[in-house]
Amino acid sequence: DWCWAPKSALQGAGRRSPARARSPSTMVNVMLLVGMLVMMFMTLAGALYVLVYYQHEEDRNTAWAPKIVVLVGLALAAWVVLTLPLDVANTKVDGGLRIDVVWQLIYVCIAVWCIAVIPFAIFYYESEDPDSNNSQLWSAAKWTLLSTFVSLFVTFIMWAFLGNAEVPVSRFSIDYASEPLLSTNDMSYSRTCSSSVCSATAGTITIGITPTVYIMAMISFLGWWFFVIFGGIGLAAMPLDLINEYVNRPQRIDLEEFAKQKMLLNERAAKLLEIGRTFKAEGRQHNRTRKNRRAYNKFKQAVYFLDKDWEKVKVAYKQRGGNPLLFLFYLVLGVIALVISWLWIIHVIVYVFVDPPASPFLNSYFVSLDRVFPLFGTITYGIFSIYLLLCVLKGNIKFGLRIFLFQIHPMRIGATMMNSLLFNTELILLCSVAVVHFCQDSFDQYTRLTDIDMLLGVQVQNLQVLHYFFRNKVFLYVMTILAMLSFAWFIIFPKEKKQETFDDDDD
Repeated sequence: DWCWAPKSALQGAGRRSPARARSPSTMVNVMLLVGMLVMMFMTLAGALYVLVYYQHEEDRNTAWAPKIVVLVGLALAAWVVLTLPLDVANTKVDGGLRIDVVWQLIYVCIAVWCIAVIPFAIFYYESEDPDSNNSQLWSAAKWTLLSTFVSLFVTFIMWAFLGNAEVPVSRFSIDYASEPLLSTNDMSYSRTCSSSVCSATAGTITIGITPTVYIMAMISFLGWWFFVIFGGIGLAAMPLDLINEYVNRPQRIDLEEFAKQKMLLNERAAKLLEIGRTFKAEGRQHNRTRKNRRAYNKFKQAVYFLDKDWEKVKVAYKQRGGNPLLFLFYLVLGVIALVISWLWIIHVIVYVFVDPPASPFLNSYFVSLDRVFPLFGTITYGIFSIYLLLCVLKGNIKFGLRIFLFQIHPMRIGATMMNSLLFNTELILLCSVAVVHFCQDSFDQYTRLTDIDMLLGVQVQNLQVLHYFFRNKVFLYVMTILAMLSFAWFIIFPKEKKQETFDDDDD
């Protein structure tokens, strides 16, 4: 006689266990359902606050459709991240909620938002040109339809030919003649199996993946590329930039120094204004050659630093250097961010890279907090996961300010244009699904037996072709190495070089 078990469930110190079987008669936990609805409304309110807080004054009473897109996109990002602790709670109390359906619904909505809705809003918003006779709606629609068709076509072809998961298993052959008292229902073979009674052989089983789960896999795989690059850079940039906000805080200046600094900034502004007119006259911001893109991105970087320097000069003179408590707050936040960044790096090294894990590390922390009070574990997980998304935004800005491959879209309080809000919402959405996958894999003791463990840990993790990236931890190695290199680079070169020339040959 023989039986099998997923190999990942048998390796390491409780690394992962098979997903539980759901009882069809399980009653829905009302308190859990209420908690889920409250979480949805609170995150929606938080998304609305972010939108109102960051939107530019020029967009305050206009562009309602893009605002709805941003609002729903930010809410979806929060929902997908916070559904994981809901899944954990539902598993522990056997809450009866179909969280697997919730996961698939949220992922499909995110895919629709990333592939069609946000790109259409960006194309529509940026295709506005008073000097052009082209239809703004048609221009946005044709590019959105093209990108959506290509995305769906590639996904369908890959699902048709590669839509299977090859799950590693251990097959146990048990000799009941040698051990007649061993029950066929005894599932303790993984702990007590000896060579005289049974033998284990490694193998794989092939599981067909539904189109919905494959969409989850593809959107997660795409998000991983942005997450490892920008998240890795952001893990270093976030704490160091906050600390530098305190170190380089504005110092009080007198009227004479203010006039001097204002004159210098006026000269920079006049030069950039002239360059901007040249760009517009030559149409270089629309001519998508590599040289023109880099030149235009350098120009945007110079404008960004001009705005920052002017704000700093105003604070130094009009506010007498600003509120010292605010910059002290930045320092405290920087220290906290530094601790969280290194906790993430250490956890990945000692728990994910080492096999078997050297220590459960943060897993034990979350499990212990849940035992004290379930909400403590949820809040702590939320802090660690949302922090990763903030690091992605920070890493995107740092990358764009130093390597001019794309236009920067900084988030500035009360001065963020709608196209920047749409871009950052797209980036957050793509990376949020990767953050969920990362947290599920990093905290698999905390998330074991959950629906997301079955969807990502068993099915997506072992998909044909994609499993080479996930099993070999390619993304995690790249992110960790990039984070460490970024720490060294930002300590040695803490300030970005302000661009004064804008030709591609002037690097």
